[in-house]
Amino acid sequence: MSDPGGFPLLSTLVTGGLGATLGSVLTAVLQVASKHGESRANAADLVTKAASSIMDRLDRENKALRQAVLLLTDVLDEALPQLQAPEEMLAKLKAAKLAAQMAV
Repeated sequence: MSDPGGFPLLSTLVTGGLGATLGSVLTAVLQVASKHGESRANAADLVTKAASSIMDRLDRENKALRQAVLLLTDVLDEALPQLQAPEEMLAKLKAAKLAAQMAV
């Protein structure tokens, strides 16, 4: 379930968000290109609405991810002093916690 090279959930969300973003913008551009008689103002409105929708969705996802990271760092704060693990593992957990805190 875990990707040894990174954060699979984060990469899935980022690539999914990127695909949705490109799809929405491409759809807006194709709609504009297929309607030659419509004004440039209407074309700009379509692109602006698509971009606004994308930004709203990305903002919601970002807030959810930040809350999840904060929750995980809080749990690590409580759990680390109680863990009986090799120093190597504790050092990795502390480094991961610090990286997560810096990202938020």
